[in-house]
Amino acid sequence: MDMPAGMQHYHLPKNLPKTALTPQLKISINEDDMSGFNLHLKTHNFQLESPTQEGNSPSNIVEGHGHLYINGSKIQRVYGQDVHISGKHINEGVNQISVTLNGHDHSAWRKDGKEIISTIFINTHKKQIISHQFSSFPVLATHP
Repeated sequence: MDMPAGMQHYHLPKNLPKTALTPQLKISINEDDMSGFNLHLKTHNFQLESPTQEGNSPSNIVEGHGHLYINGSKIQRVYGQDVHISGKHINEGVNQISVTLNGHDHSAWRKDGKEIISTIFINTHKKQIISHQFSSFPVLATHP
């Protein structure tokens, strides 16, 4: 059934303000000891928070939350660094898990025409479940 005009739940991406630092995102996942999986978000230059906290970030840092997608379907919003994913959302074999960084209006943040997103592919049939990882603006690891 089509939604009436203006009621669709789709939000256009929005460009970062020129003065904002570029947010970075990298996700990681591991199997939970009891059930499902635990997803961890590592962010930089982004204030990950609930909309109730809106308006408390430094002027050069954008704020918002994440949207979690599994195999192309939006599962939930993400307001913190750690999320438990129920096993019911994961298929046997290969699965794609993605998180986008979004403003509190739900629009995905983007830089230079690219949404800020991190994606991992897992394979439940492999001992090491992560088979591939991609981030549009990854968090850079530093080594001493």
